[in-house]
Amino acid sequence: MDNQSAGLPVKLKFTTQIREGTRKETVAFEAVGLYYVKGQNTYLKFQEPNEHGDIDTIIKIQDESVLIMRSGVVSMRQVHKKGEWTKGTYRSELGVFSLDTKTDNVLFDWSDKTKKGQLFVTYALLLNETEAGRYTITINFKEERK
Repeated sequence: MDNQSAGLPVKLKFTTQIREGTRKETVAFEAVGLYYVKGQNTYLKFQEPNEHGDIDTIIKIQDESVLIMRSGVVSMRQVHKKGEWTKGTYRSELGVFSLDTKTDNVLFDWSDKTKKGQLFVTYALLLNETEAGRYTITINFKEERK
């Protein structure tokens, strides 16, 4: 399993669905990144497209806990633990915001056979203590073959 420590190149589709009252919004992008396992943790590392500059994203997955770290034009650190409220921060050119999330579900699946995986996270978000809707993040990824 050498390539696990170096990382497996993957193509991923990152989709966020936001529901706030009757409003529904879907934001999606595709990226190429790395999938790797270190100890008990699984990682996805990729760059998010952003009109203001690059955002480097690292997602650390362990059991029913997910840590999303973003750096670059946006800086963010948010932990999702199934069934729990967690605190995080979001920093952009607009300022610093506190994030409180109540994570309903964390599902992660990876198949060594097909080299495909999926991460699914659903949560309610409070932005600076104001309800900001319900979010569903789905990341589908698979080995990128050259």
